[in-house]
Amino acid sequence: MAATSGIRWARKEDERWAAAFTLRLVTEFHPPKGLVDQVLSEVHETVTGTGRLAKDLFGEPRAYAARVAADRIDETHTSGRNLQGATPGEQFTGALAMAGLGALVLSVMRWARDGMWTQVSPALLAGAAVLTVGVLAGCLTGALRTAGRVRAARVCASAAVAAVVAAIAALSALPHSGLFALPMPVPVAISAAVMAGAHLLPDATADRWFVRRRSKDSAQWMRHLDGQLRGAHGIPAHQAREHVAEARSHLASAPELTAPGEFGDAEAYAAGLAGGPCRTRRALRRKAQAAVLFAVAVAVANLDALRSAEVTSLWFWSGALAISLGLGYAAVQYRNSRHQR
Repeated sequence: MAATSGIRWARKEDERWAAAFTLRLVTEFHPPKGLVDQVLSEVHETVTGTGRLAKDLFGEPRAYAARVAADRIDETHTSGRNLQGATPGEQFTGALAMAGLGALVLSVMRWARDGMWTQVSPALLAGAAVLTVGVLAGCLTGALRTAGRVRAARVCASAAVAAVVAAIAALSALPHSGLFALPMPVPVAISAAVMAGAHLLPDATADRWFVRRRSKDSAQWMRHLDGQLRGAHGIPAHQAREHVAEARSHLASAPELTAPGEFGDAEAYAAGLAGGPCRTRRALRRKAQAAVLFAVAVAVANLDALRSAEVTSLWFWSGALAISLGLGYAAVQYRNSRHQR
């Protein structure tokens, strides 16, 4: 007998089915806490009572996960969350922690290559400074988009792209002669502090930095609905405008009504409009887009290693491996998004 999520399965086939179902439900649909265990308990009870395989009773794990998500995950859970199931604060702290981890890995690798002290050149100093600004702008982009602040997210995304271009230009054009020697424990400590700070920062506190105050004004409610549909839920702009136009048309028929009074919370209303099978396709598409951006960031971060290190050195091949993994991850996510269509 084998255990899955605290449940002991009599057959390996059922255990593998339960593991595949759990993986699909958690990674693709981000269920509320306790739903996975509840569904698996129901499946286990049925399987035990009938003596049949879970696959025969409930079908393929992926298809059953989609049915469970459609039937048992409603807008009260998805309200205020993006397609990955994160709130604005969770999106920001998660991205910041990943950025700190990436910087920590690069710092440790440079420490292993150069020893305790490393020479900082004008190219490295300017490139690292500009890239840091770009990474922070990228972290803000995801949080602002999740909060439905699409215009601010676009500004931050543009700033992140401009920072990447500026970092590449700095690494290519500025001199590589040493300005001063830097003890490697300094960037290692800073990177670790960023990662730890992001982990310790309460998500609720970070949420308050990005989420708008709720308003009784119908015009502001409509703008927030549009931002939630396009930002948090990834609905195309023309479809979001159609939903907003329908809401406006309904209010126009009764001038005494207000949007908050008639439709309730904008985030919950947007979550209801954005539900259904198309949500999974949008989630996979957005994950593929994020994977491409991640691959670009990894390539830029390792550009200096590929340019300056010897082809036979560990530093060169570490950078090449990181870039290859980033590109491979992007290719897998793109394939998944295409397959879902």
